[in-house]
Amino acid sequence: MRLRSFASLGFMLLMALTPLVALAQPQPLDRIVAVVNKDAIMQSQLEDRVTQVSQQMASRNVPVPDEDDLRRQVLDRMIVEQIQLQMAERANVSIDDTQLNAAVRDIAKNNDMSLDEFADSLEADGMSLAAVREQVRREMLLRQVQQSQVASRVNVTDREVDRYLEQQGESSDTAYHLEHILVSLPESPTPEQVEQAQAEAHDLYRQLQDGADFQQLATADSDGEQALSGGDLGWRRGDQLPTIFADVVPQLADGEVSEPVRSPSGFHLVKRIETRGGQGEQKTVVTENQVRHILIGTNPNRNDEQAESLAEDIRQRIAGGESFAELAQQYSDDDGSALDGGELGWVRPGQMVPAFEDAVDDMSVGELSQPVRSRFGYHVIELEDRRQQDVTRDAQREQVRQTLFQRKVNDELEAWTQEIRSGAYIDNRLEDSQQ
Repeated sequence: MRLRSFASLGFMLLMALTPLVALAQPQPLDRIVAVVNKDAIMQSQLEDRVTQVSQQMASRNVPVPDEDDLRRQVLDRMIVEQIQLQMAERANVSIDDTQLNAAVRDIAKNNDMSLDEFADSLEADGMSLAAVREQVRREMLLRQVQQSQVASRVNVTDREVDRYLEQQGESSDTAYHLEHILVSLPESPTPEQVEQAQAEAHDLYRQLQDGADFQQLATADSDGEQALSGGDLGWRRGDQLPTIFADVVPQLADGEVSEPVRSPSGFHLVKRIETRGGQGEQKTVVTENQVRHILIGTNPNRNDEQAESLAEDIRQRIAGGESFAELAQQYSDDDGSALDGGELGWVRPGQMVPAFEDAVDDMSVGELSQPVRSRFGYHVIELEDRRQQDVTRDAQREQVRQTLFQRKVNDELEAWTQEIRSGAYIDNRLEDSQQ
């Protein structure tokens, strides 16, 4: 069994997985192609990444640009990645093995494989699971940095959600497949820089009107995050369009390219590839469980074995007729629920840690659980009631909140990328050698 195209794994592996270079092959002398603050990017690292990106583009039928253009684009992405990894190091951000193992298992699952089958397929394709794990860890670090730095700037208020629902009513039932080219601007650009970027964007627009291939131009010239995917933004529902495209895309015909659109991060060209209707709003019903629990955690005076033993003793006392509420007030380490006799009220899927939720799902109303282990300690759980609840309105509001949040994040991301670049010391020696 061979591994499917990595394109099916999403962007996380598109840029992360780098083929191993056979040690037996003679290696040319290495050199530094860029210095990013205190770190160097080597020619060998760049060439490995260029090879990998070329293979990915070919597998997705994205036209490969001129070799120098591709090398420049790849190095530019590597420079931005290196800045973010340095930010992660300074902030002591790390990915523990539990998170990493879960991510790798998800990748294997997305390819309909067990972890062992995934490892075998990687080996057959000349890669090792250990190498892939480190590349995935690296990509997860980048995502965490972006989440902490960009998402922390974004807030969506209840009033914004209300206003959106008033203006839009139900969610848009139209989705658009889009491609995108960005001609970026530096932070606080001069009038000359704006004029130059605008002229470049109009030149690209002219080339596209004359029949140039959008994906090839995007790969060679776009400063956007999706440049090495041919500028492909994928499918976006009408209510999920970036703010700057919300008024532009619906006015385009399929196959049409917009004129340059200005934003703080630069000038954008967007192409509407295809349109399809959505399914509209659907009723959302979830199972809610009314539960109470007693949490026995570990501490300097109570190890894991002692915590489990105490939890089992409490469970037996409840089963023998003692008051759940009184024992919760006396023993529970969950301060938030202990004073209420361990009551957690009605909880929905996703609100509790997985081990707790899995145990409740398997319980019958009135049942008392065995001690359930989670990262917080040992839980003794009682399922008091269960019901089906229509949460359509709540789900709609949450969907709108996430839509507005993602719009704001997308608007911020390009500007943040330019900001961190302008604040870093970058010595791009590849550009010097190509001049």
